[in-house]
Amino acid sequence: MSDDIRLEIDGEDFTAECESFEFKTPRLVYEEDTGSCRKVFLGPAGFQITLINPTQRARALVDGGRTIRMVKILACDLSITHSTHFIDEWTTTDAVRKVFGRLAWDIDCAAKWIDEPQLAEA
Repeated sequence: MSDDIRLEIDGEDFTAECESFEFKTPRLVYEEDTGSCRKVFLGPAGFQITLINPTQRARALVDGGRTIRMVKILACDLSITHSTHFIDEWTTTDAVRKVFGRLAWDIDCAAKWIDEPQLAEA
């Protein structure tokens, strides 16, 4: 791992807690069929991180996504911070252990159905 890149989780340095890590900010893509053509819409950016050959301390973060962790990646003079769930861990066929995390779902602003009593009365 480059000395210029650091990983912090919940304010603690986790850089040495894995051999390396990969991160991405993928975007969701939505498709709609109009009957005559297919339209594609670009959705919001997400966040994913994979810790490669993590230590036992880093593996202990995996809880199926129940706990929100603040992940900060620092590179040179830049940083990116995301609330993250650590979902799963596994070992690949070539014996590389991995831990996967993704953008934490914000229950306070998630798209969800809510009861609107004033609409029922109308």
